[in-house]
Amino acid sequence: MRSTRDPGAQRVLRAFRERFGRAPEILVCAPGRIALLGAHIDYSEGWVMPAAIDRAIWLAASPPPNSIASPEAPAPGARTRRLRLHALDVDAESHLDLDALPPPVVERGEDLRDGDGDRWSDLPAGVAWVLEHTLEPSLGPAALPGLDVVFGGDLPRGAGVSSSAAVEVAFLLAWSTLVPRVAALERLELARLGQRVENDYLGVASGIMDQCASLLGRADHLLFVDCRHLTVEHQPLGDVAVAVVDSGVRRRLAASGFNDRRAQCTEAVAVLRRTVPGIRSLRDAFPDVLELHAHHLPPVLRRRAQHAIGEMKRVHAARAALAEHDLEDFGRHMRASHASSRDLYEVSLPELDVLAAGAWAHPACWGARLMGGGFGGCVAALTRRGHAEPVADAMGDAFEDAFGHRPKRFVTSIADGAEIMLRPSGR
Repeated sequence: MRSTRDPGAQRVLRAFRERFGRAPEILVCAPGRIALLGAHIDYSEGWVMPAAIDRAIWLAASPPPNSIASPEAPAPGARTRRLRLHALDVDAESHLDLDALPPPVVERGEDLRDGDGDRWSDLPAGVAWVLEHTLEPSLGPAALPGLDVVFGGDLPRGAGVSSSAAVEVAFLLAWSTLVPRVAALERLELARLGQRVENDYLGVASGIMDQCASLLGRADHLLFVDCRHLTVEHQPLGDVAVAVVDSGVRRRLAASGFNDRRAQCTEAVAVLRRTVPGIRSLRDAFPDVLELHAHHLPPVLRRRAQHAIGEMKRVHAARAALAEHDLEDFGRHMRASHASSRDLYEVSLPELDVLAAGAWAHPACWGARLMGGGFGGCVAALTRRGHAEPVADAMGDAFEDAFGHRPKRFVTSIADGAEIMLRPSGR
């Protein structure tokens, strides 16, 4: 159960008071996620099994007062539409004007490989842009208020535990405390908006899994998400812990092969549609269409489709295993998922493969696989509670033997989804 006394909460509350000279009115906690099964199939409208974790982004905020003793303060009585942002984890500040937001990253002509397109301030800018572009006219012109914000947490960036989705969710919930039209949205609708930040503003062709997990997670449960119909079921997971070991290799999804993989899935569907009319995504090739028509696909597209269909089968088989409380069988599907991500979808790296093999070799590990989009980041290993540290040690030993240094790691548990811990009085 989260509390305003949690270290993460106290850190942002203290920093807000130091930065802005007053207590915040809003406090939000948005967790990261792990995806135990369902690699790269949310955007093919498949089924995925993520969970929220006990590491999170905390955000403290208040609307700016109309008169502030500082050079950038608005005139007394003026309605401010400015975001004043302090990101604790990178020790950086940014000011954004909601009436003159930067255009989407994909329209700026930036080379995403040079790092300029991955500025942290693009996340809150993207949330504001999506809210105002999606909800007008029901939201009303210039309806989003400005905010003074401090945010930070204990989620490693670029490691595959969805720190960016957690930031998006935190800002969505912060504005929901002030804007009735946003407050009226169901959490699945908020998840869609978070996905639009990634797709339409940041230029990352991701699915909806990450935002769903952060918003809808439940302690000690996996989510079973149908990414076509956007239905969510909570599957009891039992007394487990997860060892997460970071390869230290950082990837940036928009600049990596992530968008290429989604484009290849779309191309595979277009080829299959020539002989199987009506297919709209690879989900429609599940469970046996691909077996009958795979010979029409070029080798690369065939591998991508084989991974996607195989992963959908694994998710359903793992769901059945959970119903029987068979975590050993569930873990076997995690291992197969990593192998398929490595061999068919080709999003793994040697560092990730070494970590996964180190986990598989330990008798207390049920299963392990790479997290997030691949191309770097973490490997997560599912264990019985109380056994995660030895498994993490074994993964670290294998990594050190191969690469000469010890990786960072943490142990996490399956937690509840995002919460509004404080909201303005009367709301």
